[in-house]
Amino acid sequence: MRTVSPIAQRNRTSAGGPAIPGGRFANRRTPQTAVSKAKSILKDPFRLAISLLLIETIGKVTSVIPVLNGMRVGLVLFASCSLYAALNASKAINFDIFRYRVPQLILAQAVIACASAVMGISLGHAAVYILNVYWKTLAVAVLLIVTLRSANDVRRMVLATALGGSILAFIAVFVVHVSKWNGTPVYDANDIGTIVVMTLPLVILAMQTSKGITRLTWLAGLVLIAATVTMSASRGAFLGMLAVGAALLLFLPGVSTGKRLGYVVGITITLAFFAPSGYWDSMQSIITNPKADYNWDAGQGRRKLAERGIGYMLDYPVFGIGIDNFGMAEGLYSDYAKEMQALDIGVKWSAPHNSWVEAGAETGITGLVVWGALVLGSVGGLLKLRRRMPVSWATEGTADQKFMYQATLYVPVAILGFAVCATFVSFAWSDQSYVLPAIAMGIQQACENELGLGANAARPASRQVRGRRALRPTAVS
Repeated sequence: MRTVSPIAQRNRTSAGGPAIPGGRFANRRTPQTAVSKAKSILKDPFRLAISLLLIETIGKVTSVIPVLNGMRVGLVLFASCSLYAALNASKAINFDIFRYRVPQLILAQAVIACASAVMGISLGHAAVYILNVYWKTLAVAVLLIVTLRSANDVRRMVLATALGGSILAFIAVFVVHVSKWNGTPVYDANDIGTIVVMTLPLVILAMQTSKGITRLTWLAGLVLIAATVTMSASRGAFLGMLAVGAALLLFLPGVSTGKRLGYVVGITITLAFFAPSGYWDSMQSIITNPKADYNWDAGQGRRKLAERGIGYMLDYPVFGIGIDNFGMAEGLYSDYAKEMQALDIGVKWSAPHNSWVEAGAETGITGLVVWGALVLGSVGGLLKLRRRMPVSWATEGTADQKFMYQATLYVPVAILGFAVCATFVSFAWSDQSYVLPAIAMGIQQACENELGLGANAARPASRQVRGRRALRPTAVS
């Protein structure tokens, strides 16, 4: 019988993890083998179509291309991907994904939205929104989630989201010349600012995990995003950028101080270079003299809208006034509308301009809790997940392991940027609300699979991973 020396045995297993003896674990592939057999996205039309769908969902790229604008490219991509997934469910769909908390919260949101329509101020108006708009958002979110099967899929989702934000920034700077009063056919300046801020940390992540010309391409995207923030003159985007910059500078353990300072200084220089006239005075007034702004005391300014929105939530605490019914409440039923009607003055059916207020007012405290758990719950889960990862992944791991380790740093920063910017836009029911939680969930699933702790992997009752506790489902799940 041939014997193998301990040194040879260690060399055989160092790349793929611990040696797995015969028996029920014998057929489990190591992460190294899984990576080597992963197909290129260009050779996988389904994954390519999913990535294109996500890019279109984030950036609405075809809205500025006349030839494609009327072709409903997003719908075609969604229908094609859905049909392929239905016909090849065993290969394309990961049904195990529904054991995680993110898809459960999305389904709960769907139920709450329907209940809000029934219990709110206008069944018809809310139902039209659900049938014409909201079901599509949920369908795309679920499709993106169920196609996450491996670390490669998560990486593609991150790169597609980062690319969508970069392309939107390119369109904003060079095509529509975004300004305070000018946006794309789909997004206004505040919307654009929110999207590029939430994708900025993902662009840095993509740049960190790439080399050569690809890294330079992501660097160009980073510059475009910073330029877009200042050109948009969006105060919400500016505050979101401050939050992201502070997080990049202070809360990235494992990333050298030089890199962190480089990112922040580079972004700051770009902001200063592209800032329009009066930009810094306008941003400074947010802190030094907020009461001078229209939004402080005007009847339909943001502060008054938020106050009335909180009132709607307290009047309808369980399911709210109904999804998409905020504008109707403002124009017909609010005390402000009644005062203006007494003066024979019309009132605008205004959007809430605050995603937190939007979620609370339209779906009640119940909906606000679910939406907040979906958006913010992923942050704590990712940070806890990173503490349980083997430290060696950061420097000695495979490409997938290094990517996941860094993703647990940058994705929470992206969520922070979205959460801050969402305070100034009506994005509660938008596609962007679901992308980052889906990525966070995908990271946890990929990490569990990498460690052999997935739901379908048989494992001993107790397991140690390089001296650390075994990974268990966290708040991301």
